[in-house]
Amino acid sequence: MSNQRRIPMKILSFEEEARHLAFIVDFLKVFNADLKDRQSTTAQGILETRQDINENISNVVDFADGNVMEFVQMLPEIRRTEMNYNYIETMRERTERMIPKPYFGKITVDGEPIYIGTGTIKNRDNDILIYDWRTPVASLFYENTTGDLSYRIPDGSRIDATVEQRRQFIIEDSRLLNMFDSDVYIGDEILQRMITDSSQSKLKNIVSTIQQEQNDVIRLPLSQDTLVYGPPGSGKTSLAMQRIAFLLYQHKETLNPENILLISPNEVFNDYLSDVLPELGENHVRNTTFFRLISHFPYFKGRHFEHVYDNIKRLRQNDEGHDIYEFKNSLEYFKSLHGFMKRLETEGMEFRTLQGESGLFASREELVHIFYNELGGHPISRRLSKMQERLLNQYTEEVKRLTNERYRELRDSNKYIGEAHELKKEAHDFAKKQLKTVHRQVALFRFVHFEKLYVNSIYDRKFRNMTVRSVKENDFKYEDIAPFLYLYIHLLGRHDRQIQHVLIDEVQDYSNIQYYVMRHYYRKATFTSLGDPNQQIHPGRKDALVAKNHVQKRLERSYRSTNQINAFLNSIIPDSIQSASIDGDEVQKVQTEDELGYVRDILRSGEYPQVAIITPSREAADHYYAQLEDEFPQMKNLGETDTLYNQSFIILPYYLSKGFEYNTVILTDVQSYSDSKHILYVLASRATRHLHLLNPTE
Repeated sequence: MSNQRRIPMKILSFEEEARHLAFIVDFLKVFNADLKDRQSTTAQGILETRQDINENISNVVDFADGNVMEFVQMLPEIRRTEMNYNYIETMRERTERMIPKPYFGKITVDGEPIYIGTGTIKNRDNDILIYDWRTPVASLFYENTTGDLSYRIPDGSRIDATVEQRRQFIIEDSRLLNMFDSDVYIGDEILQRMITDSSQSKLKNIVSTIQQEQNDVIRLPLSQDTLVYGPPGSGKTSLAMQRIAFLLYQHKETLNPENILLISPNEVFNDYLSDVLPELGENHVRNTTFFRLISHFPYFKGRHFEHVYDNIKRLRQNDEGHDIYEFKNSLEYFKSLHGFMKRLETEGMEFRTLQGESGLFASREELVHIFYNELGGHPISRRLSKMQERLLNQYTEEVKRLTNERYRELRDSNKYIGEAHELKKEAHDFAKKQLKTVHRQVALFRFVHFEKLYVNSIYDRKFRNMTVRSVKENDFKYEDIAPFLYLYIHLLGRHDRQIQHVLIDEVQDYSNIQYYVMRHYYRKATFTSLGDPNQQIHPGRKDALVAKNHVQKRLERSYRSTNQINAFLNSIIPDSIQSASIDGDEVQKVQTEDELGYVRDILRSGEYPQVAIITPSREAADHYYAQLEDEFPQMKNLGETDTLYNQSFIILPYYLSKGFEYNTVILTDVQSYSDSKHILYVLASRATRHLHLLNPTE
């Protein structure tokens, strides 16, 4: 662009930008209507062609009138028409999504304005009205400065360009609400609001500093494992989303959203994040929770594992559970587990006897012999794979044998009348039924007794006996998931081969062994992990995360909640937060015998558009909801598996609050958290503007 004749830059006013937006919105609406017409016409053509084929199909089948060749020649055209229909549909859906927010940024490059959005839009003259954020020139929007820069084009060469202006827009429902110019790209919505709020001019000086701190992490290379700590409200989640966008842009030829995995605290949080990244357009990265990892493996189907929420409740009520939780999640046990698996190469492997309805298929002793004597020269995962292959071949041969045996019985019996093929099918079905259980055990590697191996790996007798009872009752505790899963994927050599980058939010809530399970399973991926040690709420977590070969960064400033809320957080855990926010109301500490009445008055007042009522238990949440739902039908009682987040009033137990924020938060029965300052710290930090504490201890 710098080789073109320099055009003097014109800086548009707010009114001029609003008129330009209105023009673009009108264009998109007309374009979208045109696409709908084209889609309808194309669909009608496809329908008529198919109708014509159906009406004349008999001629084709009968090879009459030379129609076979005509039919064959029509197929490519039909396929092209269907592909064109799909293309039009994709374009229409993208255009429709862009109408409420056509673009989010603009750079002026060598005098030329370039508007940037989630897709490229051209007019009838093929002029580009909006550039897709993934186009080469759009990379200039994400640079940390203006002035003389360059960008790379597909052939690998670089184009020099002068960026004279970087402008960001806040657009909702096709209306321009605000805009601002900045040398640094501001990716966080809260920072955007801060920089556009004329009443908060003193904060504008630090917004660029905060964004620069985040950019230092966002722009780390894909190959770099990163651990980011920061207080609540320091932009960790926003940083995570911006890092995903940056990596997808930097590696757009080799990386797509399907190659990135977000591991978050709960399903509610996953739903909250699902639309938080406009730069991804119609694509979203994959997401999961640690608990959901177990469902990736069919072996564990039918096993009952305690949910993390139930685990937290149990450990807060039962001191006896702490010791075994800490043991099974300790580095000491993790190291011993490695030693145990190493010894299995020469001794100690456990197998199940395989028994079909027709009799013994393979004994435990036979399987041990094959494993150590016939396949002993291979790694364990290779041995087990070869054993499965051998057993499946044996299953096939046994099905044949039983089928022939049963067929002869049916044929020679006077009770069965039918054609030979009917008798053979009946015999084959009978044989498969006889060996159905065996086939399932072999297919799912259940001929390996992983439960017994897991029990044997626990060197502490007391904890081993407790685990034996859990296994017998099919009642695995949450603390069993990580070591059991690690044993399983390590011995079978199970690894995900698609994920290239994993982003873990709230990493402080994972034990070292849980973290290593994720590292081992997603072994081809690099990791960005975000968290805050002060927000660790699991009562069994003790060890600090040991993350080797990670770049460690810390975000210092919190800007989500008011200064008053941040000051209260500092009173719980001193010096935990550097506040860089606005002033607001004082934190309300209320002593009352009627907490329900206080909550009802808050909701009735109409002063608070968003209210979250956080209770110390599921039972308490259900009670509040039962008392309030008739008067406030817009209220949502958030369940453990719910994914609905954006409600004006919600009620939820404390352990579901991780990762979300609300304008107003009411904490009920605050004294119930007197045993954990970290829980109170997390709950209080969910509020951005108003915080009410009911019956706190002094």
